This record gives sequence, C-alpha cells and structure tokens, in this order.
Amino acid sequence: MPTTGRPPVLYKVRPTTDAIAKAAYEAYAQSTDNLNVRGEQLPAWDELGTPVQNAWRLAAEAVRHRVELNA
Repeated sequence: MPTTGRPPVLYKVRPTTDAIAKAAYEAYAQSTDNLNVRGEQLPAWDELGTPVQNAWRLAAEAVRHRVELNA
C-alpha cells in the first residue's frame, strides 16, 4: 500500500451515517434556536419525514467521505 506521509486515521467505533445526520441536524437546529429561514419552528428529527432525513444522510456521507479522504 502506498504511503501518504500521514499517519493512518483510526476509529474506535465508526459512527453510523444516521447518527451523524441526526447530530448534524440537531446542531443546526440548536444554532438557529430551532427556527428555519422563515422563522418557523423546526421539527424534531423523527418528525422530518424520509426525504428530508435522507438529504441529511447524504450530506453526512459526503462530509464523511471528504474528511476520510483528506485525513
């Protein structure tokens, strides 16, 4: 295996995509006082609906991919 000059990234437990997506959404909600751009209350993760949860999951996977490739 070729070396990159960087130490390998080791994870004790790799968080699930769902856990990362939920944590990111909840951090976003907290940072906006649970309000969306129109000033309306943000729903809890479990109330988002599948399409919106999937969008957060896709974003979580994109971040994971970028971070792991550039680690």
